Amino acid sequence: MIATRQLLRGDVLTAPRSGDVRLLRDHVVVLADGRIDAVRPPQTGDPTASDLLLLPGFVDLHCHWPQGHVRGRFSGALLPWLRTHIWPAEAKFDVSAVATQRAASFVAELLSCGTTAGMFFGPPFLEASRRFLTIAPAGMIDGPAIMETNCPTELQQPASDVLKALQAVPPGERARLVVSPRFAPNLTREGLAGCGKMARDLGLPAQSHLSENTDEIAWVQALYPEASSYTDVYDRAGLLGPHVVLAHGVHLSDTELARLAETGTIVAHCPTSNAALGSGRMPVERLNAAEVPWVLATDVGAGPQLSQLHVMAEFIAQHEQAGVTVTACEALDRATRVPGTWLAERDDNLVGLGTLTEGAPGHVVAVRSPGGQSAEDTLRNLFAAAAPAYETAAQQVWCWGEPVQIGRG
Repeated sequence: MIATRQLLRGDVLTAPRSGDVRLLRDHVVVLADGRIDAVRPPQTGDPTASDLLLLPGFVDLHCHWPQGHVRGRFSGALLPWLRTHIWPAEAKFDVSAVATQRAASFVAELLSCGTTAGMFFGPPFLEASRRFLTIAPAGMIDGPAIMETNCPTELQQPASDVLKALQAVPPGERARLVVSPRFAPNLTREGLAGCGKMARDLGLPAQSHLSENTDEIAWVQALYPEASSYTDVYDRAGLLGPHVVLAHGVHLSDTELARLAETGTIVAHCPTSNAALGSGRMPVERLNAAEVPWVLATDVGAGPQLSQLHVMAEFIAQHEQAGVTVTACEALDRATRVPGTWLAERDDNLVGLGTLTEGAPGHVVAVRSPGGQSAEDTLRNLFAAAAPAYETAAQQVWCWGEPVQIGRG
């Protein structure tokens, strides 16, 4: 039987609050009954010093779990990539045995990479999402991609039918479900509006995609000529707000940024996916100037790796190459504390998620310490040391205080 109290010793790197990433040399993280009981200097009787660097469990607010087994296998522009590779792959998840096996494999691989919480897109089958949630630990939420039109027939289902089925799920289970219109081209006006109303009426989060690719934007303009922008399509449907996460936001006007900021809508910045599909660089400096809230996310399977370390490293590379000043400490914050706080606003049991602070969920990732004089140096050294096999960087992972069985391949 696993002990309820564990002492983890190493250097500790965490962001307990906004703009305050700390490197604590040779500290002990005490796990007790699934939570962090203390983070303190060593005492007599503690484990011996180690070469480990202890990080908070990563939090990923945009990832497609039915694409985990094909991550990084395909590339090309967004729309052909979806039609040729992704939608046919997701159609197979209508078979319960396939959904169960893939969900179990995905969760195991995700935890092995150090991601212990997040929000996920499922395939367009509610039963598959429900199976995923029986396997995934608390702190992972999910919703079936809602697709009514402009996609293969086997993936189509009226949004009204999906939403009725969501509403029929018992409240305790439904609290972990997400209203998930895939993106505007896959929904009718009525379907999008129904999604917005359902999320508001039931107090559920919602997720979708926004302005990832210029061809996608042109398609949306043709489908919704009455809307002033892609963002306005969601605004008209009631799908903006602090409960909504929209992935990408690569090509947004100043007016759209202002509206996202005004409504508190979250943008999931997915630099590895943007690179893989040639979508362009998300102008993070413009989002910051407009005060649009954003997080870092993998967007697997366009993103080729499940590790948020890869996302953080690519975030640094893309923006510094463009002459934009960013920091590794901000990257860590946006991949841990910021998305963790968003999830905790919807579940009191998750308060402190994405941090190594007293009372927080016992989610810890241990990597080999790369050395460094500061938190910034240490993180940049870690990104370099982990490349290119970021998914194998975690030496140990704890989720809710329990050690995770690390699996490779």
